Amino acid sequence: METNITSNMALSIAKDYMSKYDLSGDILENLERTIRFYSEFDSVNGSVWLVIVSIAPNDFFAENEYTLVISDKEASVKYIIDPNGHVHSPHLETLTHDEFDSLWNGDSDN
Repeated sequence: METNITSNMALSIAKDYMSKYDLSGDILENLERTIRFYSEFDSVNGSVWLVIVSIAPNDFFAENEYTLVISDKEASVKYIIDPNGHVHSPHLETLTHDEFDSLWNGDSDN
């Protein structure tokens, strides 16, 4: 299947997004496991790239990773699937930086 972007471009989009929204985690070097192309996925119109980001284990998370869902057509992140399977879109949300950081890191001010 012909794609609009390559896996390397999806990797770059993911890294830029993580940097822009100060998201924790690491994208592993094993790109075959880390980045996958799907012709259809969830409610996204068109093909997507899923980029898996590994995070430190946490008692509050079901998994030790989250997924960036990147539209192949738009070459941009549509949303994030967090370690518990919930969907987030930092580029659309109005949380403050501190609120968003505490959501991902489980930090509290206590």
